[in-house]
Amino acid sequence: MIRRSQYRCSFKLLTADILPDNIIERCQDQFKKLIRDGRVCNASFYKYNSMGFLYVEEIVDDYSEPYLSVDQYMYDIQPYLKPWPEEDGDRYFAPMINVYYHHIPEENLDKWEFERTKDKKERVGRIAFVFPKKLPSYVMHHTAIVNEGLLKGDKYAYISLHENLLFSYYEEPRNNVNIKGVDEESVVINDWLKADPESHFDREKGRGSNFLVIPCLFTVDRVDDIQ
Repeated sequence: MIRRSQYRCSFKLLTADILPDNIIERCQDQFKKLIRDGRVCNASFYKYNSMGFLYVEEIVDDYSEPYLSVDQYMYDIQPYLKPWPEEDGDRYFAPMINVYYHHIPEENLDKWEFERTKDKKERVGRIAFVFPKKLPSYVMHHTAIVNEGLLKGDKYAYISLHENLLFSYYEEPRNNVNIKGVDEESVVINDWLKADPESHFDREKGRGSNFLVIPCLFTVDRVDDIQ
């Protein structure tokens, strides 16, 4: 099974150009080893100003298994990060809460990655700033869309939340599916449209966009060796 998760970090330094190149390469090499060891399927790391975002697909036998220790495998970059204060102590990578997706990855690994072997995929990371007073509305409507399971979107799409910041991962070309696997019209999406989606996003912070595409520092996937 594939278990997906996303994390946010905060850089002490503001630009990737200041980071020594080998720091990013060493972090990427750590995940390449996890892929070779059969523990990870995909790891992609993105950056926006002083913030970093990590998307990971872990290979697990049971969803109750402990999550991957991101701090352990991104330790080379930790001297350049600010810790996030949390209830059980400071962390360099803060786990984000998933609020939206189009597919539950319960099939075997080859089936999960079938489309990735057919097309060369661009792995896209985006961020969005939601007005704090609009957060309950955003989460409520997107939870309802996921629970209904009828709205089609990229199979690999995954949106998570930390504070009032959303991080979105998806792949191009897209493989549009839905959770239920049936071709029926979504009813709850109309409720979201009536709630005025545009009013939820702080586009001034998002540089004029609801979701802003951000640079990728590294991305690795098991299919990279196949293509």
